[in-house]
Amino acid sequence: MLRWLFSDSSGRETLIMIVVAVVAIFLPQIMLVVGGYTELGTRVLIFALFALGFDILIGFTGYLSFGHAAFWGTGAYVAGFYLLHVSQNALVSMLCGMIVVVIISLLLGLITMRRRGIYFAILTLAFAEMFYYAVLSPLQAWTGGDDGLAGISTPQLFGSISLSGTALHYFTAAWVILGFYIARRIRRSPYGLILRAIHSNEVRLSYVGINVFRYKLMAFVISGLYGGLAGTLYAIYETYVPTHSLHWTTSGEVVMMSVIGGIGTLFGPMLGAGVVLYLENVLSGITAQWHLILGLIFMSFVIFMPGGIAQIGRRSIQLFTRRSGMSAATDEAESGTASGPESSVTTESN
Repeated sequence: MLRWLFSDSSGRETLIMIVVAVVAIFLPQIMLVVGGYTELGTRVLIFALFALGFDILIGFTGYLSFGHAAFWGTGAYVAGFYLLHVSQNALVSMLCGMIVVVIISLLLGLITMRRRGIYFAILTLAFAEMFYYAVLSPLQAWTGGDDGLAGISTPQLFGSISLSGTALHYFTAAWVILGFYIARRIRRSPYGLILRAIHSNEVRLSYVGINVFRYKLMAFVISGLYGGLAGTLYAIYETYVPTHSLHWTTSGEVVMMSVIGGIGTLFGPMLGAGVVLYLENVLSGITAQWHLILGLIFMSFVIFMPGGIAQIGRRSIQLFTRRSGMSAATDEAESGTASGPESSVTTESN
């Protein structure tokens, strides 16, 4: 049974989707059980979607971005601006935010994806900081400057449903489930296979005639789209867009979530988002030095368990499977030993 969890079957995929859907829908109740609050469940889902998109880039291609706050913040600001000045239609505001993010991610990808390693990471960080300072000063007439976008009314869905509380959570959960399904489909597709081949050996892949840059650019845009979608949901959730949405600390936070959860697993960074946000809320209520404790936890994962929580779960399952196999083999050996004398006696009597 446990070995079946590691197989690549349609039944396994269906089970994974069911588990993700159930957890996403009932996350507010789960948060209450572990000492959180219901609204934290919605917040966790939004950041889980952000981390999921980030994992499509770093987990599949191996490109580490320190500038994903640009996509998150841009989506949030565009959606918030639409809700504040144009209409309270949530879907249209999200569509506007995602269109702008796709255009920006395409332009940034054309520049940054031509570099690798630390140079790519620094370029993404530099562009994200440019967006941050543009919001603070040159664009403050539209963004609110240091105050952010405030005064956003509760968004509406289909003109009659107020997106707040339970309705907002189910709305967010639907997007997270859809996003996870698409990410799993990408992973299992030939396109996902090429992305993982880029992670393994980009140069060798280019030697066989594959346009590596095009695939990397597509991964960057898709990852940015996930970040922009999460940002629009964040604007709807908070009904306020703070300036730190574009700050480098937001990019660092999603990196931390991915490392703690497990890079390259899709569900791992989503789980890491839940762990980080839960610890932030719990530790901040206990001590003012919660940043230090969270940093120590992050360092522990990097040093002792670089595969994150997903690696811990995988090793635990493998260990349990191995022990179960050894136990079954021992039982077979004992049963064979027990039946040996009986068979010999039967032979002699004959």
